Amino acid sequence: MLHIGCATWLPSGEEPAAPKGMPGFGTAKVANDAAGVETILVRLNSTQATRLPELWAQIDEQALKPDLRIAMDKNGMRAGKISGNSPPLLDEWVRQTVQRIGEDPMEQAGFAADVSSFSQLWRCRADVRKELSIRDFQNESLNISYHDITSNAQVYEAPHFQYAIQATPHGDASATIRLTPEIQHGELVKKMIARESAVRTDTRRESIVWKQLSIEIRIQKGDYIVIGPTAESRGLGEHFFHTKTQKGEIQPVLMLVRLSEANSDSAFAHPSAAQAPPSTLQR
Repeated sequence: MLHIGCATWLPSGEEPAAPKGMPGFGTAKVANDAAGVETILVRLNSTQATRLPELWAQIDEQALKPDLRIAMDKNGMRAGKISGNSPPLLDEWVRQTVQRIGEDPMEQAGFAADVSSFSQLWRCRADVRKELSIRDFQNESLNISYHDITSNAQVYEAPHFQYAIQATPHGDASATIRLTPEIQHGELVKKMIARESAVRTDTRRESIVWKQLSIEIRIQKGDYIVIGPTAESRGLGEHFFHTKTQKGEIQPVLMLVRLSEANSDSAFAHPSAAQAPPSTLQR
C-alpha cells in the first residue's frame, strides 16, 4: 500500500522538533524502490510577486531542454531546478506560508483561496503515478487555451487541474522526477478497460494530458524543482499557476517539488504545523 503525509518545509531542508503529543511521521524505512517527494503550492501576494524576477534569477532554467522551455513559455509557464540549499527569498516565502496556515482557520479549512498551500509528502514507488490537485472548478466552464504550432482554445465543463507525479529512484540518493500537467473535465462516464486478458468497467471523467509540457529532471536528495507562471498571464499558466482568494485577489502560485528520500535509511520528516485535513490527502 502506498501512503502519503504532510511534509515539513523549512529552509534548506531543516526538520524542527515534532509538536508535543504528535509522533514523528513515518518511522519505517523507505523501500529500496521508493522515493520521498515533497510538494507545496506557495501563493504570493502582490508584494511578494514583485520579487519573482529576483527568485527566477537564482533558479537553473537551463536544466530543461530548450524546446521544452519554449513550449512552456508559449503556454505561460516556466520551470527550473535548485541544487542544494534553496534561496533565502524562497525560504522566507515558505516560512510565511507555513505560519499563515498555522494561524488562519480559513487556510486550515482550505477556504482562503481556490489553491490550497498544504504541504504533502509522497512515497513514490518506481514509475507509479500520483496526482497532485492544483485547482478544481466544480460548477464552472472555462475557455482553456493551449499553444503549440497554432493556438487552440476550447471550453471545458468543470475542469480539475492537476499534475501527475512519477519518480524513479537510482540507488544513489537521486531520482528522476516526471511532472505532467493534466485536466479532468465533464461528467463521469463508464468505460470498458481491457487489461491482461480481462475486461472491466471503470467510471471516470474525460482527461487531457499535455505530454509536450512534461518535465523530466534527475535531481539529488534536497534538490528542488520549481514551476510557476510567466510574468504575463496566458495560456495554461493562467489556470495552473494563479489562484483567486476569498477576497477576490488574483495571486501567482509556485509549485515546489523536493526530493527528500531516495533509497535512504532515514525516516521521513515530522508532520508540520501546516497539516492538511484528511480530505485533501490522496492515496
